[in-house]
Amino acid sequence: MLSVRTVWTLARKILLHDRIKFSVAAAGVSISVMLVLVQIGLFLGFMQNASNLIDHATADVWVTGEGSENFDFSAPIDDRSFYKVASTPGVAHAERMLLAFGQFRLADGGTQGVQVVGLEPGGRLLRPWNVVAGDPRRIHEPGGIVVDVSEAPKLKIDKVGERREIFGARAEVVGLTKGIRSFTTSPFVWTDLDSARAYALYPADRFNYVMVEAAPGVDREALAKRLSELPGLDAYTGPTMSARARDYWSSRTGVGAGFFTTAALGVIVGLVVVGQILYNGTLEHLKEYGTLKAMGARNSAILRVIVYQALISAVVGMVLGGGLALASRAAMAGANLNVLLTQNLVIATAVLTAVMCCLASLLSVVKVLRLDPASVFKG
Repeated sequence: MLSVRTVWTLARKILLHDRIKFSVAAAGVSISVMLVLVQIGLFLGFMQNASNLIDHATADVWVTGEGSENFDFSAPIDDRSFYKVASTPGVAHAERMLLAFGQFRLADGGTQGVQVVGLEPGGRLLRPWNVVAGDPRRIHEPGGIVVDVSEAPKLKIDKVGERREIFGARAEVVGLTKGIRSFTTSPFVWTDLDSARAYALYPADRFNYVMVEAAPGVDREALAKRLSELPGLDAYTGPTMSARARDYWSSRTGVGAGFFTTAALGVIVGLVVVGQILYNGTLEHLKEYGTLKAMGARNSAILRVIVYQALISAVVGMVLGGGLALASRAAMAGANLNVLLTQNLVIATAVLTAVMCCLASLLSVVKVLRLDPASVFKG
């Protein structure tokens, strides 16, 4: 019986016997790994952008107009609805919020579409985060806005104090954040509720969200159900609202299918390349495998030799592909694209790569298991 060390040594020597072929196999796996990491990472980054306002808010329940399916395009509600929500048993605190689109006048006279986030004066359930300059509390001054420095190429703003117009209403930059991006690619503009209405051309008593803080001991799901019973309103807990925002863009627009299709193609590329390399290598070393079987080596030992070759390819490809994915993430960050490489994604990709390479070795395994040891001694 062959020892583990012997099997490992055989696998390594057979695989590295032709270094060019091994390099091709490693390149195939690394490209596959890079495609999976980058495509799924981009998808996760987009989904993070789709729900980042909800995820960074401390609201227990979100209330919006009835039938609203898209967080970014919600139906407007009025102040009467707000007071009904605020007076509902179980509600400890409620704040209005407006999320709508406006046209930002650039310094050169052009315009840029923006997403206006209007917050209640003195509100505590949602505030700009990752502030790098200025004072975000000043958004409650007339015309005060906070924008993100990563959107400077679009808004042509990189410092506090610059003045612009949004739909003809005056705006002055009072703060800068870093890394707050929207799924729609329209830059966020944070301001107070009254200014937001002017920037988005909303009536004075309209907005589209009520953020609710539940009273101590009140079940959030029960409170959301109670608020949904109010006429013309729908209510969801924070996690449910976040999931709805991501699900809309992922499933209703085909974004998720596009990213995952590309990732799947990457897996297929790796599978084909590794399978072909391992199979050709097996054919070249059939005599050696037959000799081992003639010497009494079990099929399980031969199987381990081939699987170890596949795992070596997987490890090398994962390391190289991971490096390529990190380089791609850095390059895409310069283009204002967020590739989110989470620990779970890296672990799942490593497991997928190992499985892919092992599956690619099946043809080689079948060929060796069917090999007649006596055939290697025939002329």
